[in-house]
Amino acid sequence: MGNELISIVVPIYNVENYLRECLDSIKNQTYKNFECIMVNDGSTDSSQQIAEEYLTDSRFKLINQSNQGLGGSRNTGISHSREESTFIAFIDSDDYVYPEFLETLIEHIEDDVDIVEGMIEYYYDETNEYRDDETRIIFSLSNSKRLMFRTTEEKLEKLAANELRVSVFPKLFRKSLLSEDFFPKDWTFEDLAIIPELVSNSRKWIKLQEVIYRYRIRPNSIIISKFSDKKLDVVKIFEKYDLFFKDAIERTKYLVDKLKYLHLNYHDMTFVPGNNQYKQLYQQEKQKLLSKIADSESKALISIIVPIYNVENYLRQCLDSIMNQTYQKFECLLINDGSSDNSAEICREYVSKDSRFKYFEKENGGVSSARNLGIECSRGAYITFIDSDDWVESDYLEVLYRALLEEQADIAISTYKQFNMDDNCYYLHSYQRGYDRKVFTNAELVDSLPLLYRYDSTYNFVSCKLVSREILKYIRFNLSTSYGEDMEFWNKVFLISKKIVYVNKDTYIYRTTHDNSKHYEEENVRNDIEQRLIFLAILAARGMDIANYLSENMKYMKDSKMKLSEEVGEDNETVRWLKETLILLEGELGI
Repeated sequence: MGNELISIVVPIYNVENYLRECLDSIKNQTYKNFECIMVNDGSTDSSQQIAEEYLTDSRFKLINQSNQGLGGSRNTGISHSREESTFIAFIDSDDYVYPEFLETLIEHIEDDVDIVEGMIEYYYDETNEYRDDETRIIFSLSNSKRLMFRTTEEKLEKLAANELRVSVFPKLFRKSLLSEDFFPKDWTFEDLAIIPELVSNSRKWIKLQEVIYRYRIRPNSIIISKFSDKKLDVVKIFEKYDLFFKDAIERTKYLVDKLKYLHLNYHDMTFVPGNNQYKQLYQQEKQKLLSKIADSESKALISIIVPIYNVENYLRQCLDSIMNQTYQKFECLLINDGSSDNSAEICREYVSKDSRFKYFEKENGGVSSARNLGIECSRGAYITFIDSDDWVESDYLEVLYRALLEEQADIAISTYKQFNMDDNCYYLHSYQRGYDRKVFTNAELVDSLPLLYRYDSTYNFVSCKLVSREILKYIRFNLSTSYGEDMEFWNKVFLISKKIVYVNKDTYIYRTTHDNSKHYEEENVRNDIEQRLIFLAILAARGMDIANYLSENMKYMKDSKMKLSEEVGEDNETVRWLKETLILLEGELGI
């Protein structure tokens, strides 16, 4: 940034013993282009006279008003800031700022950065003791001079961990964030009250490692003063939080509850004596929050893997359907497999507005390599796959997760419906009706697969499934499989699972056309049948009954040979190979 004008707002109320030190520290800033708006909030001591001494410096101006409290004073300061000022800092009149306070903050301002904060040092007035910001220890673990937070969830997560501060210092705010009535006038803890607006409306929030502000703790400060009914304002503030975030996603509400608990517990421990009549109220509110937090944390993280290749026309519909899931505790891994269209920009758009979306780029290697990368990078206890040109119902994750937990299964399967773009119609998948749920052991499912594969594509379709991460510890998609990689993958997964639950509910929308000619391309036919033969060999090696599987696949091979021979002729190499394979399997020449 250039030489931007910064407005510094200093509320003043009966601080004659500390005011000169505060104003001198402002006057001695290494960054010179500032104005200091001193707001005398009805002081009854000599604070006004001390403030007037600094008016010889044209950068200082004094506003006198009747007592309106800290929030009202800050609002007055905002309203009297010069029109050309771009940023605002707040300094309490009994505190002290380091000479590099403004310079350190402004150095990190960029076009899309709205808040920059540093670290504070505590000064205990009675004992003359100093204490570093405890957050500094946590922050230093990042091995970075600054951390940047973009999404509402990222900011709330750090606020709830006390790694970002709710106080207005030591911060620099873009002025456009603050209205002239931004701070509540009649509430204690007005800093805490404005957090919803700051986390929601700011674009980037930067945290610096430098200590640039000394916060004075004195005997009559709000931190250690005796309990009064005014401190119950924290309850009203949290009611505001609930109203502000009532339509937010589950993850956001969870983080809000953690933030609320952090401060409610601090207030309870710091302000409320054990014999106070309000002690029980605090304890009850804390217990409610702990119950809500525990309920949220008990839910498992689900990893959604979305391979992406040149799907700019469909991608937003897919990602919107994921974002709007009723089950909100998920991460969505966007694997861009070398797209040459606008898919990358769309991915970055969703990453910037929702911290649960993660973006990865790779050279084009096909859908199997993209899914494998997603598995390797995922963190969830359960994994599901969604193709980027499809979309899902809002309860997709919830239906699968609930069934998996209730049946204590390794895999949950739901069904789908097709959306045909040629005729703009939905086609319901209706092979299995008459029951809501069906549970298989792996042996039962494998025995049923031949018939199911013939009539129900749900089982070999890559999506519509939620699988335990533990099951995928050693299983990956085959990179050499060009067609039918879905079936090959799930065949392997089914074999090593113990229990599978099928939910008879279409939660997935599969985008398609009437053109299925690719299914009968010569290479695909051979590839598909080779997979089936390998699976047949694995079943036989494990001593499982292969009669049904062999019979059904023989029928499939004969049908494929007939269709392919009609397209390419009897002398085709793949047709010849199919004849050979059938002869070997049947043990006779009458094919």
